[in-house]
Amino acid sequence: MKKRIFSNMLALIILSLLVCSIALCMVFYRQLSSTVQDEVRQRAEMLKEIITAENYDSLVLSDMRLTVVAPDGTVLYDDDQDASILPNHGNRAEISGALRTGVGESRRDSDTLREETFYYAVKLDDGLVLRLAKTMDSIWGMFGGALPIVLLIVLMMLGIGYFLAGSLTKRIVSPINEVDLEEKLTAPYDELAPFIQAISRQRERISGQIFDLKNHSDTVAAIMDSMSEGVILVDRRGAILSINKSASNIFAPESSVDGKNILEILRDVELNEAMRSALFGVRGEMDFRHNDKIYHVCLSPVTDSGAIILFLDITEKSASEKLRREFSANVSHELKTPLTTIYGNVEMLESGMVKEADVTEFYGKIKNEAAHLITLIEDIIMLSQIDESSGDIGMEDVDLAFTAAEVIESLALKAKNQSVEVSLSGSGRLSANPSQMAELFYNLIENGIKYNQPGGTVKVEISVAQNQAKIVIADTGIGIPEESQSRVFERFYRVDKSRSKKTGGTGLGLAIVKHIAMAYGGNIELESRVEQGTTITISLNGMN
Repeated sequence: MKKRIFSNMLALIILSLLVCSIALCMVFYRQLSSTVQDEVRQRAEMLKEIITAENYDSLVLSDMRLTVVAPDGTVLYDDDQDASILPNHGNRAEISGALRTGVGESRRDSDTLREETFYYAVKLDDGLVLRLAKTMDSIWGMFGGALPIVLLIVLMMLGIGYFLAGSLTKRIVSPINEVDLEEKLTAPYDELAPFIQAISRQRERISGQIFDLKNHSDTVAAIMDSMSEGVILVDRRGAILSINKSASNIFAPESSVDGKNILEILRDVELNEAMRSALFGVRGEMDFRHNDKIYHVCLSPVTDSGAIILFLDITEKSASEKLRREFSANVSHELKTPLTTIYGNVEMLESGMVKEADVTEFYGKIKNEAAHLITLIEDIIMLSQIDESSGDIGMEDVDLAFTAAEVIESLALKAKNQSVEVSLSGSGRLSANPSQMAELFYNLIENGIKYNQPGGTVKVEISVAQNQAKIVIADTGIGIPEESQSRVFERFYRVDKSRSKKTGGTGLGLAIVKHIAMAYGGNIELESRVEQGTTITISLNGMN
């Protein structure tokens, strides 16, 4: 703005100087021309009174040219040139005018000399014509002669105008530049009042819009950052426009990826292909593995903007589905084996293929397999109840030592047959479900007896403090190999399947223990060495 005002003002000064110079030259020229014409007229009228046919050839004027012409146009006398060589002047405008009316005048320019000559003729009493002529610079000649001086004056005025234009521009622009758009606006000039008012209204409107946009942006950012799902928004070229914390933690937890191309962080061929398809308007879904996690990825195109990618962590869901499939397969297998045995024995009995003396033995096998089925089904039901209730039904003040003692007593015969000694120490009460506590002790103590050495021991230690129980069961049994210790709490997992079949295990005992501990917000620690024994420590929190 300052530059434009300065250049316009300087141009105005230059134009004004040129117009003034031209106007003054024209005025001076007109004034001079008028003066010359008046002087020629007056001189001619004066000479008319004194000149005669006898004395005209003796007149010589220093500042004008005098010519005497006969009525037929013949030049009789000229004080500047030889009259005999001059052509007939009868056709000259001033001569013909004087012959007709007594007075004639004309003006003729010289293009080569840049001069102008004014002619004035009067008719004398004796019929002769007296003509006076005076030459002066033409207007172009005057311009040419005055040009150096004019240019010098113009240059001087330009210099003055340059500094004046700069000073005036600064004085004009400074109040405008000093207007603070952040404060209340006041017009530096009355002419700018409507403009300032429009700016004020626009500023208020923009401030309101910015406030609304910020609130909206903060709301969207808060929602996206609070989402556990990862969300990435990209433009049509694949550049990342927005990424929430969850998505950032998946791909770049320690660096910023804003502005990068999405293909720089998605290092998976199938996912990159799906991303390209989404940018071309094709919606897609797929499962994506990254850093031991499984994500279900939804890629949706955004009209004329790009695409949005949603990452759903389905690691636990996939693991649960895998466990459910394995559980279903294991249950089917575990049920099929005793049912097949029962069916085979019944079929042999029905067909009469069993000797009378062996019938009792076959009935015993059927009974044992049926009992195994019942135990298996009861364990499955127990697991289901624990999963559904999370240990929050039937809460009582349970005496853990008393419950453990009852379990030890119920297993006394089995311990005697295995030549295993079971001991109990400590005491305490816990707000819990009695049947679940009994099941926990039963499975752990029974395992300690079944998988022990003849002459071995099982020690049960109980301690309770501030409604938190600690149960330690240590045996001197065969132990658990290190490679199996992380899996013994899985459903239907057996370290030694042949021995488990021999002892009648279902493979669900430790899984039940684990689920009971989880239901009470506790944890399990396992220490075991092969042929040296196993120690299981369980921490439980009482239910309120």
